[in-house]
Order: sequence, then structure tokens, then C-alpha cells
Amino acid sequence: MKQMICPKCFVPFPVEGSAYVCVNAGCQTAGSQMAATDALRDTKDRPVCPTCRGVLSVRACPHCGFEISDTATAEEMLTLSVIGAERSGKSNYLSVLINSIKNDMGGIYNCVLHPSGGDVTIRQYETQYYHPLFEQGECITATEQETVQPLIYSLVFGGDRHGITSNLTFYDACGSNFDSLSTLSDYNRSIYNSQGIIFLIDPLQLASVRQALGVEDGVHRVDPITLLARTIQLVRDGNVKNVRDKITIPIAVCLSKLDLLRHQLDPSSFLRYESRQLRQPGFDTVDFRSCDREVQSLLENWGCEELVNQVRTQFSDYGFFGFSALGQAPSQSNQVERVAPHRVCDPFLWLLQKNHVIQLA
Repeated sequence: MKQMICPKCFVPFPVEGSAYVCVNAGCQTAGSQMAATDALRDTKDRPVCPTCRGVLSVRACPHCGFEISDTATAEEMLTLSVIGAERSGKSNYLSVLINSIKNDMGGIYNCVLHPSGGDVTIRQYETQYYHPLFEQGECITATEQETVQPLIYSLVFGGDRHGITSNLTFYDACGSNFDSLSTLSDYNRSIYNSQGIIFLIDPLQLASVRQALGVEDGVHRVDPITLLARTIQLVRDGNVKNVRDKITIPIAVCLSKLDLLRHQLDPSSFLRYESRQLRQPGFDTVDFRSCDREVQSLLENWGCEELVNQVRTQFSDYGFFGFSALGQAPSQSNQVERVAPHRVCDPFLWLLQKNHVIQLA
């Protein structure tokens, strides 16, 4: 019997043992869960609601109740966790990344991003991510919920790769969840069940950068080395017990808010230029290696040799990236005049390539 893992609670269950939810707004039982045994069957052996006789296309995890569309059960899930302390820009990044996948990556790779998480994903992205940033021009406030609903999409390819689909689950956890190993393990099982980690480092988390930029605002910031150590320990406790074994989950270590560092970068820096990853439908290794080496060098010059060394020794697959989700710092009133993303798709495309969803250029 085919098994699936709930993309929210990560408890495995048989697909045929999942509950169903009727999403017909006119049905008296709409939104209520029913066991598979309670659903009727039509002439095509599809489950139908016993009240309105509509086809049931939305399943629910029998353990936590999270709704899962039939599309999301058809393929393996590719879970990507966005990790970062408070103020590191996780929510802004996720908002801009999903918008960029739809509008920039879609045309080049001949693919579309379909919300296979149904109305839950559609409403969550529109109300919490797209509307505040792209319509109201406001920097997204920090995620306050300790537990969040994952955003679930299907990346559907056309052209020569017609019919190829990859199911994506994005997690944007509350920044305070990373304040200690105990809270991290309580709320972030998604991390050690991931097929990719996007680890954000706000440059202002680094004392040497704050000093160079003349920023001393008195805000407490979690040291990225501490956060990385907690992440490594969580993954090892979850599924890599032997300390001699490297972690096989690929990790993309990213300097977020690259716009703050514009004047700190060499004029010939690859990080200054537009990404080559969106010039053709394939991952450009020359562009990647140049940026990877440069970000590692920057971190080492800023006193983060331990962080770089931890990544090199603990993970079998890693890459270093730099991007700006907004393209500029928001105003004191948290307003963003124009969203101008820079290299936001690079770590995402690298993780797709590592998981064999896209090919090398």
C-alpha cells in the first residue's frame, strides 16, 4: 500500500487511509473531515461526498488534519526549509522567491508553479506574503506563529519535459523558534525531513559588518554560528546519528540583504551582476562557483571562518550565495518603494539541480 508523509507533521500514513475533506462551499459538511470508509464511490471509483455527491479531491492527514490535494500525493515531496534568525528576511525572501519563480523562472524553464496546497496555500501566500509586499509596499513583518502552515506547490514543466512535475513544500518558521535547540526541535521537524536547506545570514548579524557600516542599534541578534550549530545538532538528532557521517541534505548558505553590502563589494564582484542562472534553462556552474568562492571569502574576512569550516566539514553538499530580496533597505516606516530582487532564485535553482529536477547548463 502506497505510503505518504504529511508535509506538515511528517508522520507517515497510507494514502488510502487518509481522511477526506469536502470543499464544496454549498455543502452542509464542507470543511469537515470524513474517514475514507465514510466516502461514497462514483461509477469511476472516485470518492464522493455522501452529502452533496461531489468528487472529493482533497485529502487530510489523519494525524494533524492538514489538507493535501490529490496532486500533492501523486509525486514525492521536495521539502525546502528556510532557516534564519529573527530579522534575517525569511518572509520577504519567500514572498519574492515564489513571485520570481512564477514570473522569471517560468518563462525560461517553461514551467508553471501550481498551488497544489489548494485554497490554504493560495490564501496564505496572498494574505501573508504577496499582498503586504507587492500591493501595499510594506516590508513583511516577522512570522509570529510558532507553528506555520507550509506552502505547497507543484512545479509543472512543459515543452520537451512535458508532464514532469515536482512537488515543493516551503517552510517559513518563526524566528524565535531558532533561539534555542529545544524550541528548534519542538517546532522544526521539517528541517531534518528536508531535501534542501536555505540558511539565511543577515549581514547585520555580524559584528564586523555592523562596525564597517556604522550600525549599532542595540538590537539583539542570534549569532549565525550558533544558529548553524543548532541546525546541525537537530539534523543529527533526527536522522544522522553517527558524527563521522556527513549530513546529506544540501545546504545553501546565503548572505541576505546584499544591498547593504553594495559599497563593500569589489567593482569586479560577480555578486554585483545579474545572475546567469536565468539566462537559459540549466544551472550555470561558472556563475555558481564564482559567487560561492566570493561569499566564502567575505565570511572568512568578516571573522566567520568557523561557520565556513562547519559547513565544509558537516555537509556533503553545500553552496554559498548572496542575494537581495527587496533590492534596497526599507524606510524607517517599513515601506518598500519598489521591489527589485537580485539573485533570489540562485539558491533555489541550485537545490533543484541537486535534487535532479533541473539539469546543468
